Amino acid sequence: MSLAAVPTTRRPTPVTPPARAAGTRRPRLAYVVNLFPNLIETMIFREVEALRGLGFEIHTFSLRRPDAALVPPEARGLADTTYYLLPMSLRRLVLRQLTAMLRRPVRYWTTLLLVLTGAHDGLRSRLRSLAHVLQGFAMLREVQRLGVDHIHAHWATGATTCSLVLSRMLDRPFSFTAHAYDIWRERLALPQKLGAARFVVTCTEHNAEHLASTYGMERGKIHTVHHGTDVERFSPATRGERPVPTVIAVGRLVEQKGLDRLVAACGRLAADRVSFRCLVVGDGPLRASLEAAARAAGIADRIEFCGQVFQDELVRLYATADVFALFCQPASDDDRDGIPNVMIEAMATGLPVVSTRFSGIPELVVDGETGLLAEVDDGEGQVTALRRALTEPSLRARLGCAARERVEREFTVAASAATLAGLFASLPVQRLR
Repeated sequence: MSLAAVPTTRRPTPVTPPARAAGTRRPRLAYVVNLFPNLIETMIFREVEALRGLGFEIHTFSLRRPDAALVPPEARGLADTTYYLLPMSLRRLVLRQLTAMLRRPVRYWTTLLLVLTGAHDGLRSRLRSLAHVLQGFAMLREVQRLGVDHIHAHWATGATTCSLVLSRMLDRPFSFTAHAYDIWRERLALPQKLGAARFVVTCTEHNAEHLASTYGMERGKIHTVHHGTDVERFSPATRGERPVPTVIAVGRLVEQKGLDRLVAACGRLAADRVSFRCLVVGDGPLRASLEAAARAAGIADRIEFCGQVFQDELVRLYATADVFALFCQPASDDDRDGIPNVMIEAMATGLPVVSTRFSGIPELVVDGETGLLAEVDDGEGQVTALRRALTEPSLRARLGCAARERVEREFTVAASAATLAGLFASLPVQRLR
């Protein structure tokens, strides 16, 4: 059996928006993000679009404006309707502070103290939080004007600090979604944010357990909502049994992606005369060192570094590949991924995944069922797993079919949005007159 035999699978069951009581409306939401929309965090703008499709009124706020060249074409309409805080002149920033201070002086100063006396990892982190608090006060007028009922942030860093400020100044509840470095590496008053939030969302059970055990949070306040992908766009590709199978890896070229391990594994397989080529899609600070490692291993002709691409091109590249590989690991500063979104996309196209038993990855990839997993520090096991995926076409086909089915069942945008919709729909709002 080849991957050409991947069946046309069922469409996801349509999601019914949560019921509303008579005389009420859905809460009006403000979404606060550090950088929105952008090429790397496509899951956030997909989430906004899906929730709007379920009837929620969402106003998007971004602390910074993304480079126009890095805004995905399908998200440009969202960029046109997003309020961007920065850049802001010093004069305007000071006037916004004075306005907020005069409006609620006690709340202004107690909010400032709450954040700045919270848990931080040194003076630099505290100064970052000071900047974020001032940005939150500067956003106050726009958020108040829209009459939002609830504020939700993505990433537990600057956007959540701003949301905490807005929540206290406007007497509106807030929540946030925590992802990766923002709870493992950074501590920008994180305990204070966790305590003040109405609820916390995170993208893996691994993260949820970390928050509960490290910060003593009630487990019922933390909600795991796995990221979902667009299973219409990332659909099963027709793959024959090519004479030279292709490995694809997608992500930022940073330490936690484990791409140095992948290059090393490819070097071992080439030395053993295993036939393959490898595509590395993405960019980042380690690109030069990874290219040098490929040259040193004598496999520069087998590994192509493709740089960043938009999703239409990524769909095409997935269709040319036979195996997705990413040997994720903790970075030296403890930065880490939850579940890489690209892994979900690859599985949606019918690609088997070869990865590590690390962080939230086993929540997606079932070893021997939808992919092959090795331990983080087991280089030999990583080579063996990649070798099996490259040299056993029937195994690839079986794992790829199961991978698509798993994504369709549990990792769709619709499924994620339905869970979030339930959380937001339960929030109190003003009754309609």
